[in-house]
Amino acid sequence: MAQKSDTLITYNFGDNYYKATAKAAESYKVYKKDSLWIRKTFNGKQALTKTEIFSDKKLKTLNGEYLEYEDGKVSLKGFYLNNKKTGLWTSFDADDKPKETKTFKEDELNGPYTSYWKDGSPKTSGNYTDDKKTGEWKINYENGKLALKELYDARNKVTDSTYLDIDGDPVAKADITTEPSFPGGMKKFYMYLGKSIRYPLEARNSKAQGKVYLSFLVSSTGKIEGIKVISAPHISLAEEAIKVMEQSPDWIPATLFGKPVTVPYNININFTIN
Repeated sequence: MAQKSDTLITYNFGDNYYKATAKAAESYKVYKKDSLWIRKTFNGKQALTKTEIFSDKKLKTLNGEYLEYEDGKVSLKGFYLNNKKTGLWTSFDADDKPKETKTFKEDELNGPYTSYWKDGSPKTSGNYTDDKKTGEWKINYENGKLALKELYDARNKVTDSTYLDIDGDPVAKADITTEPSFPGGMKKFYMYLGKSIRYPLEARNSKAQGKVYLSFLVSSTGKIEGIKVISAPHISLAEEAIKVMEQSPDWIPATLFGKPVTVPYNININFTIN
């Protein structure tokens, strides 16, 4: 059976299933293997960019290996279990060498984290517990010498620290790394939230209020990416929080050794009915 419209062509052969979009920018193919559904995404030049595995025909629940590609090579590899990132996730450079490894449990960072220099030596290393840094974290110079060492407690607070220049002499932390920030500081950020948030009618009618906890990435260009809801008192409040973060002005990116880098960031947005 074949059904055609302006943007979609579908072929259905019993349990096997093929779908290809006719959009110029992106297309994908879906097929069934055993009890799983595999979706492969292609760019406008028909180069493979992503492979995903789902447990349902509607492609709503990711279950299995996840792969992203650049120039025909794997650039990101990980695993989903019931739509949540699980286990080791690794990103690769153009030479197929690991750039970064993260460990997830139910979509939260839990376990070892390491980023690497091009020669494969550790750049930044430490552990996460429930999306928060815990224990000892280190940053090394490219020659392997220690640049930063911080000890985090269970509340994600630094209790001990060492910051060194490449010669081993003490320096300020800002000489090694800085955190991402909203232009003008957090006071300006909350002013932006106050002007931008519209209390959802559905939440107001049900008298839902409280804090929406979000995690996201502040990219090396200051863009907000990968927004994720950790918890929320009402789905409409979560949707509103996501919307205002998606529309946020660019942030000032974090830096490492003076260069902008992409880092994770957590915030909460408080909704109160006046």
